[in-house]
Amino acid sequence: MGTMVFDELKALVRYTRRPEKVEEGRDRLIRFLDSFDRGTDSEVAIVDSLCAYFGLFPYVRQGSKFLSTNEAMAYEFHRPDVELSNESFVFHEDQAKVYFRLLDGESVILSAPTSFGKSAILDALVASRRWDNFVVIVPTVALIDEVRRRLTAFSKSYRLVTHPTQPSGERNIYILTQERFLDLPSVPQVDFFMIDEFYKLCSTGADDQRMSLLNIAWKQLRSTGAQYYLAGPNVDRLAHSLDEGLRQSLVVSRFQTVAVDVEYRGNVADGQILDDMCQLWPGLQGTTLVFVSSPSRAERVAVQVAGFPAVLEPTCFARRVAEWLSANYHPEWRVVQALRSGVAIHTGPMPRSLQRVMIRLFGQDSVSVLVCTSTLIEGVNTSAKNVIVYDKKINNKPIDYFTFSNVRGRAGRMSRHFLGRVISYMDPPAEVLTEVDIPIDSQGDSAPVSAIVQLASEELTDSSRKRLEPIVEQSYLSLGTIRANKGFDPESQIKAAKLIYEDSTLRAKLARSGSLSIWEMRPVIDFCFHNILTPSQRRGMNVSRLVGMVDAVRQCRGCFVELISNQEQYKFPNEDVSDLVSRVLAFERNWMGFVIPSMLRCLQRIYNEIASKLGGLAANYELLIAQVESLFLPEGVLDLDEYGLPVPIAMRFYEMGMVQSSDVSLVLSSFVSLAKRFEVRSKLSDVELWIVDDVLEGLGEL
Repeated sequence: MGTMVFDELKALVRYTRRPEKVEEGRDRLIRFLDSFDRGTDSEVAIVDSLCAYFGLFPYVRQGSKFLSTNEAMAYEFHRPDVELSNESFVFHEDQAKVYFRLLDGESVILSAPTSFGKSAILDALVASRRWDNFVVIVPTVALIDEVRRRLTAFSKSYRLVTHPTQPSGERNIYILTQERFLDLPSVPQVDFFMIDEFYKLCSTGADDQRMSLLNIAWKQLRSTGAQYYLAGPNVDRLAHSLDEGLRQSLVVSRFQTVAVDVEYRGNVADGQILDDMCQLWPGLQGTTLVFVSSPSRAERVAVQVAGFPAVLEPTCFARRVAEWLSANYHPEWRVVQALRSGVAIHTGPMPRSLQRVMIRLFGQDSVSVLVCTSTLIEGVNTSAKNVIVYDKKINNKPIDYFTFSNVRGRAGRMSRHFLGRVISYMDPPAEVLTEVDIPIDSQGDSAPVSAIVQLASEELTDSSRKRLEPIVEQSYLSLGTIRANKGFDPESQIKAAKLIYEDSTLRAKLARSGSLSIWEMRPVIDFCFHNILTPSQRRGMNVSRLVGMVDAVRQCRGCFVELISNQEQYKFPNEDVSDLVSRVLAFERNWMGFVIPSMLRCLQRIYNEIASKLGGLAANYELLIAQVESLFLPEGVLDLDEYGLPVPIAMRFYEMGMVQSSDVSLVLSSFVSLAKRFEVRSKLSDVELWIVDDVLEGLGEL
């Protein structure tokens, strides 16, 4: 036994006699494991025993012959008695505590570090087959795909439902965002539900509408009486205004499975950060995430980082992916430029399938750097050896302690990187306790009216009842319609209804139905834009640009290169082609994928109630809504994007005979059938086959 190893093991053993120092001892042990590889039998025996003592059972050597009887029994106790894809899987100490509490029928709200392994608990619960119907609410569609891919292993026992159009079976796992859950025809049978990133129940600002919808989904799910598991990071307590049962179900764990070194370099001037990073880069070992505040900045930073001499060259395959993106999106897109030099990019406006491509290239070490925004930090379980916090602010506000902790948690990964490194170009944020409220339950003054209006009268507090008086007592719009427009501000709905009620000329403009172009629907769009959306939702957009962009997408019907070519004449001042590419992708994703359809459906309900009262013609915007939501593509083509299939490839499959249908299950079945045929596969490039086979594997078809 070497002297240095012996001295360190001796120091670690001393921690076993000091229970109050258990977290410090665990951190030191993890740091030791980072450099400890193959020791003598005596050393391995001590290390395995220390891992067992500190609850780090996943780090005990598999099949270790050195454990004592008590340690071996503890190890087996932490192995879930279920069939998982990883047969050697074992819980760490705090994971097991939460798992067995849930298995015993308790509901748990878990706050734990990013590296804790919260998702593995859900997988083990599903594997137990103790519950017939699970509902899993996740914050992003990207996470729907990630969770579905993990749970595909249980598809023989459960039907996986990820879209409101899919039929359910006898036993189901619904994996949905809050919007999709609320779009289900009715609340399904629920035996167990999970809400991931539960702190978003009280997020504020730009996510007010999504927060309201998540609160409504939580209320509907909790009203079923089902057992629940809420999970998220860095939460210290629940608001005292919440009921005692909820507060007692909170489990706060500080259990770390990785150690992290943080270096603050806030004294570096903004204009010198890239030069400083370039000098530091040769000292970075392993993969690196660079966190940047906005998509446009992320793309620019990625191109600059790609020019660092010390950045590793990408694999030949990564370069071929870059050329495929160049041909199918645009050669001047910075995403293409950066990837050619070994830097991947992940931002919110990117199509979900391309986000998946970037994560796979990074995860498979085809590239060593991934520049990202908070959409990756909060939305997908990806980590790296190193994390660089490039920006000091998000939305012109300093990054707070909660967000920084989230970012820091991406450094290191259980069983892959024992030791993570964080380099932060912001000063240390002030440590504050994070308290989470659930506004629809506490009904405090900060609870959005759009959430509490969903409550039955007997559930309202006196304060909430008073806040709702103007809404309940007005006669322009029924409570039923207001509630149907979930997430939209009731007062804005009522003001819109009043305008419609009092203006027959306006009613004539809104009474549209059938097959109408976006230009014919412009009066409807204009009214929605100014009377349904909030000022923050309208920011950066006007009706003329909105209508023109929708029509441009219609004309190009899936040919993105042509769309960008047609839009170059409309570039903003100081905007280059790459900026235009990202802006168009963001428009398709946000405006066409969500804002326009939701505001039109909201207005349609309001108008039709008033038209019914006044004996007027009903409106039906559904045909245009369906076209806008699908980017004017054949039915089902865009749906495949969330399964990892980019639109250019999906269109190839459509041209080769893939069925059109609003039922995602039928489209998927047709795609799978085609994707396995030799004559189809022979027409695809190696990059396209790599993507197609990943989709097949995610569906359990490989």
